Amino acid sequence: MSKHKPVSRLRWQASLKLILQRWNKKNLSSERERLERPTLSTIQQYAKQYPENGAVLEIGGGPCCISRLLHLKHKTYLDPLIDDFRRMFPGELPEDAEYLTTTAERISKPSNSYDLILCLNMISHSLNPELIMHEIERLLKPGGTLLLSIRTHSPIEARLHYWTLQTCPFLCKKTRPYYYSLAGIQRTLKRHFNIIDECNLDIKPISNPYLRREWYLFVCTHKKNSAQTPSIA
Repeated sequence: MSKHKPVSRLRWQASLKLILQRWNKKNLSSERERLERPTLSTIQQYAKQYPENGAVLEIGGGPCCISRLLHLKHKTYLDPLIDDFRRMFPGELPEDAEYLTTTAERISKPSNSYDLILCLNMISHSLNPELIMHEIERLLKPGGTLLLSIRTHSPIEARLHYWTLQTCPFLCKKTRPYYYSLAGIQRTLKRHFNIIDECNLDIKPISNPYLRREWYLFVCTHKKNSAQTPSIA
């Protein structure tokens, strides 16, 4: 399939409730460490390309707010649950930042606003991934960088999930409305960006090994800028 058919808003809202329930049982420090260990050094390397007064947008980062560890001055955190997380973890989220309590399908910011956009473990949880790709493409400055992480699934599992969601949605009660195979997320990204680097993250999902669930980090730029942006080892 070339594109996912968007899920219903009702299904997406149900997934948000599940996410909040799970966060109520989690330790924020542990979750931050789990996110930062495999991704932070790479994110910091790419962020160094931009001046201190640069701007970063973190989409769907929940309460982890990994951008708080970057040198860029202007930080924006976007998450439809961000107000819930600020109440859940009082005083734990950065104060020197802008918060947008909204979805990422339509963001009230001018085009070419951000040097760096982070989309970490978010796109599978969204309402309409294709619209989010369009928004990121619009908001990313020429020469800017998108870093996107995602859990991928075997092609068989991803397709089974998709068809179950379309035919028997009541059976799909997990926090991820979308399952992507590696080839599927590559196709989605390539419709909008050039992938200049991708790496298999050192994260082992707790699942049957035959399901081939893995974590990847993709580094992307606008298509017209890819030749000017070298990969950082």
